[in-house]
Amino acid sequence: MVTAFFKSLEPEGNKLAGYEFYTEETGCPIFKDALSFFECKVVEKVEKGDHYIYVGEVINAGVHREGDPLTLKETGFYYGG
Repeated sequence: MVTAFFKSLEPEGNKLAGYEFYTEETGCPIFKDALSFFECKVVEKVEKGDHYIYVGEVINAGVHREGDPLTLKETGFYYGG
């Protein structure tokens, strides 16, 4: 799953990149295999240089199951930012 979303994708029924999802309040995909989820609504957009910072308010959240989260260490990727 680590690189499954490195490109633009279109949903196929209730799957995205082969992973099953459902939607709740925002209509954004929530993956059934995820440990947990949260949904946000954008409350502010701040422009800084050539970037935008979006500030969100959490409007929905849940836990699907217990487990160890995926971190950069498990992916083998290194972020120098």
